[in-house]
Amino acid sequence: MQLSRTVLDNIIDCLNVAVAYNANVHEKPVALLWPDENAQWQQVIERISKRVPLISLGAYEPSRLRGPAYWIRCVVAGTLDVGVPEGPVVVYMPGVMRSALRAIETCPAELAPIAELQYRSQWFSHPNHRDWSVRALLAHRERGLGLRIADDAETTSALLLALDRLLDEPIERVSKHLLDADYLLELVNEDPVRSLLRWLDDPHGFRTRSDNKQWTAFVQQCKADYGFDPTADGEVTAARKLGGRTGAWANVWMRFAETPDRYGGVVDQLRKARPRELCVANADSWPQDNERAERQLRDQLRDFEALTPDRARNEVARLENEHGWRRGTVWADLDHAPLAFALEQLVVLGELTTQPLSADDLDVLVADYAARGWQADDAVVRALAATGTLADREAVSAAAAALYLRWLDAGAKALQQAIGSMANSHKYRPGPPASATAGIVTVFIDGLRLDVARRIQERLTGAGLHVETMATLSALPTVTQTSKPALVPVAPGTLTAGPDLHASNATTHTKASIQVLRSLMTANGVQVLDSTEHGDPSGTAWTETGEIDHRGHDVGIRLVDHLDEEVIRIAARIRELLDVGWQQVEVVTDHGWVLVPGGMEKVDLPPATTEVKKGRCARLKSGAAVDVPTVPWFWDDNVRIALAPGASCFEANKVYEHGGVSPQECIVPRLAVRTGVQAAATRGPEFTKVKWLGLQCRVEFTGVTDKVVVDLRGLPAEPKSSIAKQAKETATDGKVSLVVLDEEHEGERAHLVLVAPDGQILAQREVVVGRNR
Repeated sequence: MQLSRTVLDNIIDCLNVAVAYNANVHEKPVALLWPDENAQWQQVIERISKRVPLISLGAYEPSRLRGPAYWIRCVVAGTLDVGVPEGPVVVYMPGVMRSALRAIETCPAELAPIAELQYRSQWFSHPNHRDWSVRALLAHRERGLGLRIADDAETTSALLLALDRLLDEPIERVSKHLLDADYLLELVNEDPVRSLLRWLDDPHGFRTRSDNKQWTAFVQQCKADYGFDPTADGEVTAARKLGGRTGAWANVWMRFAETPDRYGGVVDQLRKARPRELCVANADSWPQDNERAERQLRDQLRDFEALTPDRARNEVARLENEHGWRRGTVWADLDHAPLAFALEQLVVLGELTTQPLSADDLDVLVADYAARGWQADDAVVRALAATGTLADREAVSAAAAALYLRWLDAGAKALQQAIGSMANSHKYRPGPPASATAGIVTVFIDGLRLDVARRIQERLTGAGLHVETMATLSALPTVTQTSKPALVPVAPGTLTAGPDLHASNATTHTKASIQVLRSLMTANGVQVLDSTEHGDPSGTAWTETGEIDHRGHDVGIRLVDHLDEEVIRIAARIRELLDVGWQQVEVVTDHGWVLVPGGMEKVDLPPATTEVKKGRCARLKSGAAVDVPTVPWFWDDNVRIALAPGASCFEANKVYEHGGVSPQECIVPRLAVRTGVQAAATRGPEFTKVKWLGLQCRVEFTGVTDKVVVDLRGLPAEPKSSIAKQAKETATDGKVSLVVLDEEHEGERAHLVLVAPDGQILAQREVVVGRNR
């Protein structure tokens, strides 16, 4: 794997773009002026000068292409030949800011000879006309390299220290990482292990970037410390030793395993180096063995189509014993073991679906689903989301269907029976309309299912907010036309039954469209905010966000790939509203949804019996007789709604749908979010991603602006309860790894915490050790 293009190559590209011109519009520039008031680039300018025609302003040293302003003027004019190729020359000016040349009359005397060049040249500077600092050029998305660089003083200092080494880094590698002080200082403070890994990662590039003295020292060290000669033995021999992990190579493997994504080329070398006879202790060293295991697991999951739920549960437990260990390997860290992670969720799904939802009565069923049942839906979604290819997703869908469908269908039928008896006796009561209390803003989300609401709750509580989640019932049928109007805060009696499944304005009898509902809320004193407005926090308001239901209908099973993005967007909108002064944000939704891997079974409903038919419900004609469950319509008790039995559908080939009666569609969340004590002053840090690789926890976080400690504790406020091998200190956004040494902690609940120097907990998230959820 040759990572040929470097940071230096891209900087050269930036210079070439800056000197380019349109010959149809402009005269050819004589030079590209590069001001650098703080002389940040001076340490590497000679390296750059070897790649582009470049001369520097400074003391007279023509052998180094450097001289005073008169000398530069003569070189640019071509009256002095210093060996620079013809064409626009880059004029680097350390210690000079762009504005110093603008007014010739006030230009310093030592710069006067080149002041007029600005009228015949182009500038290499920031779009805001300031000088390109090192950070600015490397980070700028449009005119620079677009690298992610931590925004703190330590990183700024380290960036200048490491600049020379950074120029040699492959752009493909550095583009994948947040460049912080630790990353940059590691470039400066080169160690033998890292040198060896960098060579293995890109042997040709490493040799090219090393001078003879450096290369000789590297070869000697490899001979002395690792028992091989890079020149004579080559990279495949080294990779075989790395995978063997004996002697000093064990430490090299450990370093590789800490950040394998930095050394993509090492993976290719390991692939070439796999020995014919394997050591059982190091069976996870070779990528093709992990790939073979993934293929085997894919085939085994496909075979679940023929299994009963009980046999599927036994088989998934067996497969977990066979493949679960791979979640702790470097291949899992590199996202090369997606099915091993999907298997983890399938195991959870199998455990949760062993027991059907309690069906004694409606209240008991709702309580059971709100406490336990939603986790089965979450496991299905997470299992599917772990996959990235069609083949993997089809295999996981087959396994999930075997474990889930009968449980899903039984729960839907139980709820249909409970709701049917209550609804027909007019006792069914959906959740109340949204609040119109001053200081409360309602956020409506179309299609917020309970499992997704729990993700939002986790994200918000991790950011220090106080969240209460309760389960209510949706208006029937569970379609937006019916259930959304039941939530809007309008005066009683304002809405009544309308056409099809719509409500309507009771006065004008116009269909309750979005515009009608907004006008009615406004008439009731409720501010209706668009997606970016904040409103007046002293009043009450309604706003909408999220595209969960829209995406579900559009992409079906691929909705699972977008849910994290939706959670981030919704949580950000909630925090935004609290930040501007709202006392409380209440989140409401109209319905949930059913997601069926492999698709729902189609059930026929005679067209002559319906006035309007949806996927999982239909409005029946007066007096129509049907062989499916029915309930009264929320807006008119005299109108009957036909329901698709269980988890079936009136339309073919449906994977995502709502409108029927099932716990997933009818038992909907309602969240009340308030600012917590820790989040009251300002928006603080939060955990954004947690991934367990066996007993190693990869943690990502944002919002860190000062030194914090990242720890894993049994009791969040008690440092002595830490179960991490070592807490990590950081001062920037990014990613750290925490390792749990004691296997006894696996399966226990613990708390990830970001802790300030004074001991204050800035962010907190509950986790289960070794489990991804």
